[in-house]
Amino acid sequence: MTIPFAERKQNMEAVYGINPVKVLLAQEASPLKKIMIADGRSGASVKEIVDGARQKKIPVEWKERQYLDELTGRTDHQGIVGLRDSFTYADLDDLLKNRNPHLSHDLILILDSILDPQNLGAIIRSAHCLGANGVIIPTDRAASVTPAVIKASAGSALQLPVARVTNLSQTIDYLKDKGFWIYGADAHGGKNIREQNFNGPVVLVLGSEAKGLRQLVKKKCDFLVTIPMAGSFDSYNVAVAAGIIQYEIFLQRKGYEVQDQA
Repeated sequence: MTIPFAERKQNMEAVYGINPVKVLLAQEASPLKKIMIADGRSGASVKEIVDGARQKKIPVEWKERQYLDELTGRTDHQGIVGLRDSFTYADLDDLLKNRNPHLSHDLILILDSILDPQNLGAIIRSAHCLGANGVIIPTDRAASVTPAVIKASAGSALQLPVARVTNLSQTIDYLKDKGFWIYGADAHGGKNIREQNFNGPVVLVLGSEAKGLRQLVKKKCDFLVTIPMAGSFDSYNVAVAAGIIQYEIFLQRKGYEVQDQA
């Protein structure tokens, strides 16, 4: 099956999955150019997407599922694909301006060489849920924000600023000058996170899945923190570690009122 050139252009991106498409559709000025739905796909979520697209005059087309498979290069698109301009990264200063109004201090995540798109998406999702200003990733030797990352983040990558920089060391120095304390996650050699005081502007740095923090980045950290473990396994998955540490920071933040979800 041939994909039309207009849907293969390098400046166009296929965002797939119900939640990511809903997030883009909900934006006041939605960047979606077109929505495609697999033949036979139905349900409340599909109706919501179709109705929302109609209100915003975004074209909706029904396609064979194989067409969507080939367009996305995947089969887990849930039968919903939106076309938009390629992902736009935020500026570093955008993150500084994006403090959660319910929290007392800034929190920025720096990801040092995270390679797995699923991990990147999961980390962005927990950062968004736990009130971070945004996430910083390096330009080289790291996963970028792709449709797979957007889906893994459940659309959070479209709501939380993600900046991409060429030099993490210089970025850390810049944030130190702005008053941030730099905390590096270390599997074994840091202070127990339950004993660490996180009340202040925090940058949390997490290293790669295989090797952790690079030495140059590690030396830039003001503190190293470690998550206690009951078992004998080597370390937590980096996305899990990011969630645990961010939750500890979240609990220590002053000024946040827990919302009743009942």
